[in-house]
Amino acid sequence: MFKIRNAYIADASVIYDIWSKGWQYAYKNILSQGFLEKRVGSDAVREKIEKFPEKLNKEKTKGNIFLVLLDDDKIIGFVSGGAPNSSECAADGELDMLYLDTNYIGKGVGKFLFQHFAKEMKQRGKKTFGLMCFSDNKSIGFYKKMGGRVTVERPSGEKFEYTMASFLEFDIDDVLKK
Repeated sequence: MFKIRNAYIADASVIYDIWSKGWQYAYKNILSQGFLEKRVGSDAVREKIEKFPEKLNKEKTKGNIFLVLLDDDKIIGFVSGGAPNSSECAADGELDMLYLDTNYIGKGVGKFLFQHFAKEMKQRGKKTFGLMCFSDNKSIGFYKKMGGRVTVERPSGEKFEYTMASFLEFDIDDVLKK
């Protein structure tokens, strides 16, 4: 049975294990192996875990969402976001991260978590939200299926090896009807 709750500091190692494996799964054919090792390798994961208490506190202070998805008592995914971060975001809010244990991809779990994020945003008075996704990422098909409209497409810049990035925007009511 799936359950969603707020993330706790003690969840950091599981969250960043899912994050690292998610990057490797989704971007292995988009970004170079050297880049991935630097960005999501063991040193990067350790640093993220160490900084998680500060990050989680910052997200709460900003009124943002950081939720984990559990299958029984096992964390299998997480989602975070809230206030817009990107200059491309003309929406009321922005989804920053959504990652699943790769064993759960394609089983409807992503939709469940994505819609829960939309519900949380609606409860906060938001009508729209956006997110950035690499244009070659297979998950862009999922986001379009969930009602996402590409509003901006551009090279990501040196930070992400100039990979093309798409900014998608969503009407929350449309997402909740899917």
